[in-house]
Amino acid sequence: MYYDKYMKYKAKYLELKGGAINKTSKQERHECKPQNKYADICIPNPKGEYRTKDSCINDCENKYINHHLIKAHIKGETLQFYLFIKDIIKNENIDVYIKGGNVIGIYLLKMIYEKYKNDDLKFKHAFDEFLKLELIKDWDFAGYTKNEITQRYRENLDNIADKYKLVPRAKTFVLYRTKRPILIEEKALFEIAILDSDAYTKLEIPMTTMKVRVNEYNIKYIFMFAKSFLNKEFDFDIIKKMISKINVIVHPHKNGLYDPGNKFDKGGFSEELLKFIDEFAKKDKSISQFLIIHLQDPFRMLYRLPEKNIPKTEKIKKFIREDIKGSKLPNWLMDTEKISKLVKSFAKSLGQKLKDINDLDKIDKFMCGLNLKSNRDKYDTLFSNDSKELLQLIFGPILPLMEKRDTSDSEKKCDSISGYIKFLIDKNIIK
Repeated sequence: MYYDKYMKYKAKYLELKGGAINKTSKQERHECKPQNKYADICIPNPKGEYRTKDSCINDCENKYINHHLIKAHIKGETLQFYLFIKDIIKNENIDVYIKGGNVIGIYLLKMIYEKYKNDDLKFKHAFDEFLKLELIKDWDFAGYTKNEITQRYRENLDNIADKYKLVPRAKTFVLYRTKRPILIEEKALFEIAILDSDAYTKLEIPMTTMKVRVNEYNIKYIFMFAKSFLNKEFDFDIIKKMISKINVIVHPHKNGLYDPGNKFDKGGFSEELLKFIDEFAKKDKSISQFLIIHLQDPFRMLYRLPEKNIPKTEKIKKFIREDIKGSKLPNWLMDTEKISKLVKSFAKSLGQKLKDINDLDKIDKFMCGLNLKSNRDKYDTLFSNDSKELLQLIFGPILPLMEKRDTSDSEKKCDSISGYIKFLIDKNIIK
């Protein structure tokens, strides 16, 4: 860095004096040392392979990353994913992204970089505090295809995956891992899902669904990030370089909620339920979309929101305020107090609406579209008193109707509310 600056200013000085520097003496030859720290991977050597430092760095950076992937014993697995991802991008026209909590981590690292990239001490302090958030763990790739995922198309993907010794790991959707994946906290370090849509009702909030577009060039940085956080070994020069080269995509949002614009997703709900939600939200599309997302799979509203996403949001806000001082809070962070009050008020209003309907058959039709069978195995161990209160507010008012109804829901078009209530009663979640 200092050598380059020296040569730049020397050239300018001689130019002003009417002199010149011989072009052959502007740059020394350089040698690649991939085992060195990133700042020293290219060193001056009269017999070096590279005529300039820049040409050395361009080539040696890949050798440096490969050296560290091999040293960390993850080179084989990263190569399998690299070849598979390169293949489906080029030959199957699939767009590939990194999704999940790691992307939140990368976003915060970019905030640290923008604030402290020229202050090594403050950068390191903020980075050390960032590690305490434990945001970067396993790496989830998601590929979005423009084709319908039929059985035949899935078999085609399976054949491509098999070329790189990746194996399917799910029955109801397309997910690939290696046969013996590297594990981190009992989860595969790398996996990739192939999806055919990114509908809002399959998402939660902008914070949890940010993504990074992956291509055959920046994927090396993804793997180097994985190596660094796996072994807790950080070379800040390469960390800064990688942060600067990776861009984070955030869904359109407003005050921490999705801004659906003209892509409003009704989630398969009945027109009566959509009208009720719209009136409750006072025709605010962002609030309506949020409620549809979280009501369609109640586990999101009852567990993931209060137990995961709200606490995570507060931790991130605290980190930004204390460790990236002066930085504005991103608009994708929700107002947790406001959201908590909104959800409780909605639960109370919905419970009153169900009571007013006062007929379980009509309630089933009104609530059609909810996935009431999702994650039932987790209800009795994961739910807090706040979550139980929400369920009581929604379904408590119609408990007297249960005495008049057969609770079987095995052959219904829509998941049965009475069957769901019976399940909640049996688990002693509502009374």
